[in-house]
Amino acid sequence: MLSPPKYSLTTITQTPLIEESKLRTILKDIYGISDCTIHKLTGYDDLNFKIENVSFNSKASNPLLLDGQTKLTAHLRNKGIPCAETLPTIDGSLWKIVNMTDEVTAPIRLFQFLPGLMLEKIGYNDTVYSLMGGLVADFHNATSDFSHPAYENGWCHFMCNEDWDTLEEELHHQIKEKVLTDKSQIDLCQKGFDDFRNDVISQRETLKIGFIHSDVNETNVLLQKISDGKYEITGLLDFGDTHKSYLICDIAALILYLAVDANEDNWRIIAKSVLKGYNEKRKSEDLEHILVSMRARLVSSLVYALRTIRINYR
Repeated sequence: MLSPPKYSLTTITQTPLIEESKLRTILKDIYGISDCTIHKLTGYDDLNFKIENVSFNSKASNPLLLDGQTKLTAHLRNKGIPCAETLPTIDGSLWKIVNMTDEVTAPIRLFQFLPGLMLEKIGYNDTVYSLMGGLVADFHNATSDFSHPAYENGWCHFMCNEDWDTLEEELHHQIKEKVLTDKSQIDLCQKGFDDFRNDVISQRETLKIGFIHSDVNETNVLLQKISDGKYEITGLLDFGDTHKSYLICDIAALILYLAVDANEDNWRIIAKSVLKGYNEKRKSEDLEHILVSMRARLVSSLVYALRTIRINYR
C-alpha cells in the first residue's frame, strides 16, 4: 500500500520539461511509434502531448497512483462516463518509468484520444452548466462503490483540503519571503484558510465524504454539439487530483472555475444551473458550505500558483 506523500516547502510537484527528441526516443522504444507529429498540450504539474498522426494522447505524470487511476477510469467507463483508455506498451504494461532528464525519472502513459472540444472552446450557457453539474453527480454516483488500496490511506495531492495545514504553511512562507505582499490579499487568503478550517474541516464527521475528481474545469471536459443548443459530454479527463474528500468541494470548485472562465460576476446564476443538473442525478448535500468552499479553492489555487512560480522547476 502506498503511503501518503509528506509535502514540504521544497517538495517538487512538477514533471520537468523534456526535449522533443527525447520524447520521440521514448515513444519508439516503449510504444513502437517511429513517426509522428507531436503537439504540446496544457498541463500544470504533468506534461501532456498529442501525437497527431496516430491520434493518441501521451501523458507523463508524477509517479503516484497510476494503478489506481487506471482502474478508476475503467470503472467509470463501465458506469457510462467516457474516459480515455490507457493503451499498453510493447510488452503489455500500462505504464513505464522513463528517464525524463539525467537526474529525474517519471512514469509515462499513453491514452486513447477522445473526440470533442474542450469546454472552453464550446462556450457557456445554462444548458452547459446543467450538463456539467450532471457530470459531477455521475462521477459521485459511479465512484460510490469503487475502492482501491491507493486511495484508502488518505492520499491526496498537494493542493487538497486534507493537507490544509501544509498549504497554509506555504502561504506563511510566501508572506515571509515577500512573494505575497499586498496586505488586503494576505488578509483575504488567511480568512479563506480560517473559515474553511472552522466551517468545514471541523465538521468533517457530519459532512458527505466520497471520491471527488477535484479538477472538473474548462480544460478537463470534452463536449460535442448534437443539435442546436444541445451537447453531449464525450470525455472526462485528468484524474491526477482524484481523492476522497468533501463532495461539496467538487461542486464548489466546478462553480468557481465556470464563473471565472465565463467571466460571470454573479456566481449564483451558474450555481443554480449546476445544481439543477446535479440534483437530477443525485441529491446535493451540505450546500450551506458552498461559498466558503469556493473561497477556499480560490485561495488554495492562488497559493499553489505562487508556489509553482517560487520553486520554478521548469
